[in-house]
Amino acid sequence: MGDAPVFTWPDACAPEGLQVEVLSEGDGREVVSGAAVLANYAGFVWGSDEPFDSSYDRGSPSLFSLEQVVAGWSQGIPGSTAGSRLLISIPPDLGYGPQGGNEAAGIGPTDTIVFVVDVVDTYDAASAGQADATPLEASDLPVSLEGDLGAAATLSIDADAPEPTEPAVYRVADGTGEPVAVGQTVAVNYTVSFWDGTSLETSWSPGHGEDQAADEAESAAAGPLLAPLGQGTIFDLLEGVPVGSRVVLVAPAADGSPAIGLVADVLGAG
Repeated sequence: MGDAPVFTWPDACAPEGLQVEVLSEGDGREVVSGAAVLANYAGFVWGSDEPFDSSYDRGSPSLFSLEQVVAGWSQGIPGSTAGSRLLISIPPDLGYGPQGGNEAAGIGPTDTIVFVVDVVDTYDAASAGQADATPLEASDLPVSLEGDLGAAATLSIDADAPEPTEPAVYRVADGTGEPVAVGQTVAVNYTVSFWDGTSLETSWSPGHGEDQAADEAESAAAGPLLAPLGQGTIFDLLEGVPVGSRVVLVAPAADGSPAIGLVADVLGAG
């Protein structure tokens, strides 16, 4: 695992159906359906000499949701573990066939595509930041937090806290990962509240961690949010925050939407 793959193609035709081979098995967390995955990969049209896409060529792994990829990935990667190298052969009906191929990548509607995928890490609705992140003093924090580091977090807006007039970030605990940068996509689990407390939403799974308030949130998302930095969202405030950290983000009312407070754990970036 780790080096870009070199392919030697057999004389036989492409195999039928989805084929997944574990070339080496990692000892990390298991990938669940719909999870976010940080991975290095190279993709080839069956029999081709050059990849149509390769994170190895770009020099860093990519972060993606298994709900937003071709069906061969969303079906073939779950059940593997972080640290594994997979060889995945995807028939056209589970690849780009239903879309008529991908002309820009040189993939025809009847092409079988083959990937080598190195699963670097995975994040789901049970993931949290580092339990051993370094707590920071945040005396001016405008919200109250519940939930230990390394577990789901929830928040309540202090009754006397003035509404924010501009977006702001408060670092609650610093992880030991690399600081995230503009141009990366960041995976976060979060709980967000309207400033008046009328709505509470969490991406953490119900029952995760010890805090019951998070379990009683009005709605739960399917797992981590993937936020590209530099797109003008509140998550741009995460620039420079190390992976593994816990932060509070606040944003003022805008365009008819109320002010919000949000606690987020930075799970990974790619």
